[in-house]
Amino acid sequence: MKLVSSSAIVTGAGQGIGLGIASRLMRDGANVLLVGRTREKVEAAAGELNRVMEGRARAVAFAGDVVRAEDVARALEVATREFGLPGILVNNAGTATIRPILDLPEEEFDTVMDINLKGPFLFTKAFARALVAAKQPGSIVNISSLNQTAVTDGMAHYCASKAGLANFSKVAASELGRYGIRVNVVAPGAILTPLAESAGLMQGPMGRGFLEHTPLGKVCGEPEDVAKVVSFLCSELASWVTGETIAVDGGNHIRGLHSYADTLGITPKAD
Repeated sequence: MKLVSSSAIVTGAGQGIGLGIASRLMRDGANVLLVGRTREKVEAAAGELNRVMEGRARAVAFAGDVVRAEDVARALEVATREFGLPGILVNNAGTATIRPILDLPEEEFDTVMDINLKGPFLFTKAFARALVAAKQPGSIVNISSLNQTAVTDGMAHYCASKAGLANFSKVAASELGRYGIRVNVVAPGAILTPLAESAGLMQGPMGRGFLEHTPLGKVCGEPEDVAKVVSFLCSELASWVTGETIAVDGGNHIRGLHSYADTLGITPKAD
């Protein structure tokens, strides 16, 4: 696929879906700035991608926090210095926890909302302002979740952040379209990533039983399944697509979700 730009920024690119997206974009011809909070992890990811690509495209690591405006500005500066002004932004960084509302600490709610929603806002604003000033078109893809519409007990904060991201993306598509900037959403279902495994989203008989009976018959997807759709949205093939959400979930949006809280045996402990 012919991408709309020869350079990109991907957040949360040190592992999982973000790393898969960065790899796919590089194979499709883009140099990529990998943004991650942990320097060692994002530098290792960039080093491995560069080894595999053998000079056909280049990855540069950037350690920073997506919820800090100064880090966002520096990331854009580094990407522009290394590759020229990037025309692709993938807001992938995200986090999740499982806790009933009655037991949900305010700081945990804030952390999830900040990373999942404030981060994409800050990056979208900085990226779009730079493109508008340069009169350059571009493509933004926000990585949401099946949970933007299919909710589950124990994840009110996560579901709210992803629903917010979906609607933020629609408004951004409407406002930025006049400048030639397209904004779309990819909503993965269960994808085999370190976050999904550490959060326990696929544990227990209920969780495994649900995933083993997806309409497409696989237990769960791989990061590459998401990455291919992202690359399409960042290509000229999608030049007439904006404000759209594409579910990459093996068809689970057809049926909805089980309760993660039930799967893990989590019940409220409020006094």
